[in-house]
Amino acid sequence: MSNIPHDLPYDSRLARMRKRLQGLQRVAAAINDLYIYGVYPSNYPNLTTVLEQAKDHTKNIIKETKKEIALFDDPMDQYDLTENDKLEVIKDDTN
Repeated sequence: MSNIPHDLPYDSRLARMRKRLQGLQRVAAAINDLYIYGVYPSNYPNLTTVLEQAKDHTKNIIKETKKEIALFDDPMDQYDLTENDKLEVIKDDTN
């Protein structure tokens, strides 16, 4: 019989999104650091073109993931108004 515990903590959606964000940020950073290892556009023009496109795509996914995390984490943080705030009535003086 295996000794694997069956009451492991549930991996929440927010935790998965944060892990995805961390992984995508590592990918973008790794692409940025290729020059350290001698991968230059002059040496590998086709490879660097593809990697720059991949980096741009990764950055777009990072932005979307950050938005998703912000909405999921605290949706009320997206608004300036709280429940107790009242809007000022502005009279229309064009009439």
